Amino acid sequence: MTTRRPIAEHGTLSRYKYHGCKCLTCRVAYSEYATKRRRQRAYGTWQPFTPAAPVRRHVMDLQQSGIPVDAIADAAGVTRQTLARIVYGIPAGKPTQKIRKESAEAILRISREDCRLADGTRLDGTGTRRRIQALVAAGWSFVVLAKEMGFNDRALASLARADRVTVATARKVKDGYKRLNVLAPEQYGVRPHAQSLARRVAAREGWVSAAAWDNIDDPNCAPDTDAAESTDTEIARAAYRREEVKRLHEYRTADHEIAQRLGMAVSTVRGIVSELESGQRRNRKRAAA
Repeated sequence: MTTRRPIAEHGTLSRYKYHGCKCLTCRVAYSEYATKRRRQRAYGTWQPFTPAAPVRRHVMDLQQSGIPVDAIADAAGVTRQTLARIVYGIPAGKPTQKIRKESAEAILRISREDCRLADGTRLDGTGTRRRIQALVAAGWSFVVLAKEMGFNDRALASLARADRVTVATARKVKDGYKRLNVLAPEQYGVRPHAQSLARRVAAREGWVSAAAWDNIDDPNCAPDTDAAESTDTEIARAAYRREEVKRLHEYRTADHEIAQRLGMAVSTVRGIVSELESGQRRNRKRAAA
C-alpha cells in the first residue's frame, strides 16, 4: 500500500514538486530554489544534502524532554514523515543518513519553547523542579512562592520534587521564576526568620541556587556547588536594601531594627547610613583589610 505524502504549505518546494501546485507563491519558491541551484552548480558548491545524525540526536533530545514528534515537525515546518525517516527509518526500515540542508537547519533551530503543546501534556519536570528549589535556596518561602505562581503551598512543595509536570504548570513556574529570581525575598515581605527557614530546608534537601546550573533544564547537567550568586541578582538586591535603609533611616528607625527587618548585619546598616550622611562611598577593600 502506497503512503500519500502529506500536503505541505504553499510557498514550499515540496508543495510545488510533489503536489503539483502552480500558484504564484509556490512558483516563486521553486524559482528561487532553481536559481540558487544553478548558481551553486556553476561554482561547484552544490551540496543539497547534509548528514542526518546531528538532526536525529536533536530530535531525540527533544523527545526525551517530553515533546512528541508531531509538535517538533509543526514547529520546524517539515512533514512528520521527514522526521520519521530521520529517527525511525519509516518506511525504508533504517534511519536515513542524509537530509536536505534547509530541513536540517529548520529542525536544528527548534527548541523546547518553540514547540506548541497542549496545556495538559506532561513533560520532564527537571527545569520546573530546579527553578523552585533555586528560589527556596535564595530564601523564598513556599507560602510566598505559591501565592506569586498561582499554586497552594503544598502543591508547590510537591512540584519541587516532581519528575513530570504539565505544560501549564511548567509555564507558570517559569514565568514566576523570571519575575522573582532577580529580586530580594524581603521585597515581598518575606521576614528574615522565614528566609532562614527556607535556606535551611534547601540545605537539608541539597537544593542549590540558580547560579549553580549551566543549563537549568538539562537533566544531565550537574550543579556547580561552588558557583557564586549571579552578579545581576546581587546588584539588584544591594540596590533594594540600600533604598530601604535610606527610607527607614529617614523615619528615624534604629539601626538594629533596620537590620532585623532587612535580614542584614547591624554593621552593614551602619556603614550604609554613614555613606548616606557623608555622601561618599566606603572603600570596602580597605575596610575588609
